[in-house]
Amino acid sequence: MQALGINIGSSNVKAVLIDGDDILWSEVIPHEGDFIETLKKILASRAIPGGVRALVTGTEGRHLINLPSVIEPLCVEEALSRIEGTVNAVVSLGGEDLVVYTVDRDHRIITSFSGNKCASGTGEFFKQQLGRMDMNLGDVRNIPGDSRVLKLSTRCSVFMKSDCTHRLNKGEATKGDIVLSLSNVMAIKVVDFLNKARVTGGRVLLAGGVTRNPYLLRSLGEKMPGLEFLTPPHAPFFEAYGAALLARRTGVPLPPLETLSKPHSVQFDRLKSLGAAADRVRFLPSRKGTVKAGRPYVLGVDGGSTTTKACLVDMETREITASYYGRTHGDPVGALKLCLNEIKKQIARDIGDGTVDIVQAATTGSSREILGVFLETPAVYNEIIAHSVGTSFYHDEVDTIFEIGGQDAKYVLLKNRVPIDYAMNEACSAGTGSFLEESCRGDLNIEHARDISDVALRGTGPLKFGEHCSAFINSDIRKAVQQGASREDITAGLVTSIVSNYLNRVVGNRTIGAHIVLQGGVALNRSLALAFALLLNKDITVPPDPELMGCFGVALLAMRKMEEGALEAGKYDIDRILRTEILYEKEFICKACDNYCPIRVLKVNDHRYMFGGRCNRYA
Repeated sequence: MQALGINIGSSNVKAVLIDGDDILWSEVIPHEGDFIETLKKILASRAIPGGVRALVTGTEGRHLINLPSVIEPLCVEEALSRIEGTVNAVVSLGGEDLVVYTVDRDHRIITSFSGNKCASGTGEFFKQQLGRMDMNLGDVRNIPGDSRVLKLSTRCSVFMKSDCTHRLNKGEATKGDIVLSLSNVMAIKVVDFLNKARVTGGRVLLAGGVTRNPYLLRSLGEKMPGLEFLTPPHAPFFEAYGAALLARRTGVPLPPLETLSKPHSVQFDRLKSLGAAADRVRFLPSRKGTVKAGRPYVLGVDGGSTTTKACLVDMETREITASYYGRTHGDPVGALKLCLNEIKKQIARDIGDGTVDIVQAATTGSSREILGVFLETPAVYNEIIAHSVGTSFYHDEVDTIFEIGGQDAKYVLLKNRVPIDYAMNEACSAGTGSFLEESCRGDLNIEHARDISDVALRGTGPLKFGEHCSAFINSDIRKAVQQGASREDITAGLVTSIVSNYLNRVVGNRTIGAHIVLQGGVALNRSLALAFALLLNKDITVPPDPELMGCFGVALLAMRKMEEGALEAGKYDIDRILRTEILYEKEFICKACDNYCPIRVLKVNDHRYMFGGRCNRYA
């Protein structure tokens, strides 16, 4: 007898067709927020006999499928009944969930231990971090053999994300190191749950898509040698297989695709359309100039956590004449070289074989120190000053800056163009660009950041998600998807939630002036400025090229220092910079205090630099 089992997971739709106990076919497909259409595509692509019995399990979304549903533990028990020998526990490793079931001799569940909403150590978090490094799941098996496990902050996914980003940006880790370290974190989380369940011996069955990570399996074996870990061939769709077995008794004939889903309603409150605030936002047009041969220029660089920006600023006109905005992908030096290659093309387009005189290079951003060493420049400045200088150049009266980047969010209060108060997010990503982009890509199938604004502005009633931790907002998004809310209203709700989070967690009770400027790469998303105007009921200005304010500002700051005599002019050649490499010679421990910081000796163009530490001793 043939039967169909379906599992609506937090990240994937899994389906399996069986004949007796044999699996005829199986599918595990990411649903990216639209599990009903994903399921329909799976079923439409397969030859399924008429009248086949079907059953659905999984998340709350299963209730929107026009089939009988069953909870996952019953599916686990049924699938376990086909496993030979004793199994003492089952670990279900999903995209966003981790559950440990203890099992008796009859393959019945005794008790279960499930995780909270924190994404730390989950499959979806692992996948997101691979994307940040420009890797996919297929690349995992090809990491270098000398990759090592590093200590990462494991108490929260946001802190761990910051750890990974900063280690890569500072050259303290390779991509292979991060893959192994994240796999180790996932293993630690499984071990913690097994210890809570007091599983110290016997056989443990691993289920879920995460079992395809060989480094996780290896790490588990090393950490708990007293256990035998079992990973059956159907581990990635274990619960769906159990649902198929149960369907033979309790399932019903699979309905036609057009009646596969049930009517549904959305349980979230709603806000006004973002378009209602359109008259309160002013977008200043780009003011870029063209490169002129023979003029002096300053190269400004903003090495951010997720993106790297560089621009060439004309010292005579103070105009940006060439620029590029690209992904960091955990390699700030490589990202800067990409920027310089693109700037080089723009220079050639403007002046052909002519030359430009780059008399200074300045860096800011989270990787400003390593990029300062790479460029061999003393002009290294923090983001608060750089952004303030860049913004006030375009807006004389600015008194409040909202700056939202990929990993960081900043608030600056100015008086007469001078910062008098500032604040940054305390590692929380829920008010940042990376969270917006990763949530839209992972949950709403919006592949490119540039498309988010158009989708959000089509929303007529943004859902009210509030200003929770990113893990809880993600849960709300998935709940809204499962309730059948439109992608447009969810996206608009996510945008307003990010703004609300920023205002409550970064700005707090600090002063918000009358002349507000929103900048950073996220400001390219027009819907974000409208959300600020809607929630604050204040006018918002978006400067020209808001994503370049950091690199433009640090270039202007370097010019000012040169005019004051605090910084000497030099000579910087793009071709020479592109040929430059950083050589990591050795590492030693600084014993000047009890921190015992590791200090690396770097070699650039035959010059040696000490790099690292928590203080400025080797800055």
